[in-house]
Amino acid sequence: MKRVLVGMLAAALAMGLAVSEAQADKKKKGGKKREAAVPTSEKIAESMSEVKWGMSKDELMNKFLGKIKEKYRPLVGKTKDAVEEDRLRQEAKQEMDAIRKGYVEFDGRSSGWNVSFLKGEFTHNNDEAMLVIRDSNSQNFYFFIGGKLWKWYKAFDASVFPVGNFQQFATAVQRRFGNAKEAKGELKPGEGERQWLEWQDKQTRLRAIDETGFYGFYSLVFEDKNTVNNLANLRKQSDDDGKKQHAMVESVTSERTEQPDSAPNIVDRITGRIRQNEQAPEQADDSQAATGKGKSKDKAKSASSAPVESSDDPISGLGL
Repeated sequence: MKRVLVGMLAAALAMGLAVSEAQADKKKKGGKKREAAVPTSEKIAESMSEVKWGMSKDELMNKFLGKIKEKYRPLVGKTKDAVEEDRLRQEAKQEMDAIRKGYVEFDGRSSGWNVSFLKGEFTHNNDEAMLVIRDSNSQNFYFFIGGKLWKWYKAFDASVFPVGNFQQFATAVQRRFGNAKEAKGELKPGEGERQWLEWQDKQTRLRAIDETGFYGFYSLVFEDKNTVNNLANLRKQSDDDGKKQHAMVESVTSERTEQPDSAPNIVDRITGRIRQNEQAPEQADDSQAATGKGKSKDKAKSASSAPVESSDDPISGLGL
């Protein structure tokens, strides 16, 4: 009888320990919150329009030059005034010259871009380059590596969206691209916390980033996922000191699991009904870029509204 009781007590004790361990394991596994997946948006490819990953500098530049020729050809054809025709031709030439001059190679030479808001978007001596294009209310930066386009950074003018209200900006862009994953953190160590929204499709990852606390504007960043995943191999020369890499790159290469009242004025602005021309993220030269951080926080200059456009696409008319 004694042996039976001892056996029953031992079995109960063993069962109790097993249950406790199982509960502890369950608690441990459930304690870590699963990270939401980046939603897919069919509007990314549509918004990129003629911008295709892998394009060469000449291919992309010729697209923009062609757009300028298309814009001015009918205007020149309509005028009967020789003076007006010459003026139009000069305007077209100036716009095309600005595009050609907007190309820069990151070959190790000192540049104002090294201390601009773009300093974390490129490295030197890795066959990287950038084409800068100005449109009606934003500055566009097209990045190349190995001669191929892989990133498009669109910095909206400070007048387009009110500084300090990320939720209004988020509402506007999500109307275009759908519900996004919200993220927050430091893009690079020591730069301070920022917040952004994320979407993706098969080829591209898109982010809407709040840069207002640092540079006074919001931006959209399109990136080729295949290139981002291979950046470690493409960038043989490193500009940093081995510290943590850019959060934009880390979020692309890390694994993820599955996984959100509107302001009419701000929606009008992003969809093109209201477009103001201001130079908040102005193209930097060596002196402007070096002081860009302080300059971008200045109060917005007064500007007249551009002609109303019918498109509801926030990218329409802003790039290609």
